[in-house]
Amino acid sequence: MSFDPTQLPPRQTAALQFVQRYFGQHAAMPTVRELAQGLGCSVRAAAELIEKLVQRGALHKIAGVSRGLRLATAAAPSRVRLPLIGRIAAGQPVMAGDHVEEWLDVDPGLFRPRPDWLFRVQGWSMKNLGVLPGDLVGVREDPDPPPGAVVAALVPDPQTGDPRLTLKRYTRRAGRVVLVSEHDDQAAYPPQVYDPGTAGLRLIGVHAGLIRPGTGP
Repeated sequence: MSFDPTQLPPRQTAALQFVQRYFGQHAAMPTVRELAQGLGCSVRAAAELIEKLVQRGALHKIAGVSRGLRLATAAAPSRVRLPLIGRIAAGQPVMAGDHVEEWLDVDPGLFRPRPDWLFRVQGWSMKNLGVLPGDLVGVREDPDPPPGAVVAALVPDPQTGDPRLTLKRYTRRAGRVVLVSEHDDQAAYPPQVYDPGTAGLRLIGVHAGLIRPGTGP
């Protein structure tokens, strides 16, 4: 049975994308509790999402089998629905419902790899990469990106300490995490250097492309 992923409601889309990411990383399906933790919802709500995805044909369930979910085959969509992530609350998953500003239908051909979510760029620190203020950047979740990759990271705000999303070139020096701007004026946009255990620091994923509002499809 095939299904059209563009027709899923937002919460079901988020649940299915989590299942797909989890399977890609672990070669196993998540438990209901793991899905709940990933989405920042209750176990009961996660179980209901699974049942709805099974009803729609997006997932198959094998009774009596541990982690007995299976992904259904879907036709390649011409559009995919992605969440636009806004302000992040400390200690919560990026995909928590309160962080989603809106859901956008986008052309997956604009990105490589296929992103899991979008966020809006602020500032000019990645100008040399062609990333400008207001651009919507696609992010493919990857908590262990390779050095040299352009990554989305959560960093502590220097004034408030609250977590905020940033896009930077990631590298390591003497065991420390270094986030580097792509801008000629390195005095105005200096490297951000953190000890690995810095509170509020987390590498989230890799840059997968962007949409410029007003020009993209």
